[in-house]
Amino acid sequence: MESSYTDVMVDIETTGVAPDDSAIIQIAAVRFNLEERTVDSTDMFNRCLSIPPKRFWDEGTRHWWSKQKASVFQEITSRAEDPATVVQALADWAGYKGLTFWAKPSHFDFMFVESYFKQFNIPSPFHFRNTIDQNSFIRGLGRSSNLPKVQVEMAGDAHNAIFDVLNQIGTVFAAMDQVHPYVPEAA
Repeated sequence: MESSYTDVMVDIETTGVAPDDSAIIQIAAVRFNLEERTVDSTDMFNRCLSIPPKRFWDEGTRHWWSKQKASVFQEITSRAEDPATVVQALADWAGYKGLTFWAKPSHFDFMFVESYFKQFNIPSPFHFRNTIDQNSFIRGLGRSSNLPKVQVEMAGDAHNAIFDVLNQIGTVFAAMDQVHPYVPEAA
């Protein structure tokens, strides 16, 4: 049976901002259906990674993490797994079905994720032509270069990638509803 979830929102937590040098310490991904405003709540990807060789901490980012809620960082580090195992699991989870990769911002998350697929010689299930930046999408809905104000209450802790992903999907749905309210088809 063909899945109705053709989009995937991805969020990562990192040790810096350089995709080829800094490490991903958490990656979350959730499939969703933009038209129906639904989320695949039965199969979410949420894994934490240890720091692989040749990747390091940016001291500014380490300092930034020291100012965040300590329990969020502690949970991430306590769940750290072998990064190659996690990246392979992400590829298996996503499959090679042409999912549209969404992120906030896509140019940050996509480049990090792709650098890990390359580092571990794992074919990427995502294609750079099939990515959407959340902020650009919302700006486009408003037909303006200004980012329209879309407020969605945060559920869970900020900077925990799974909660960030769900919040980002909620923000996209809320922005869509401002322009194109969803009306379910009659059964």
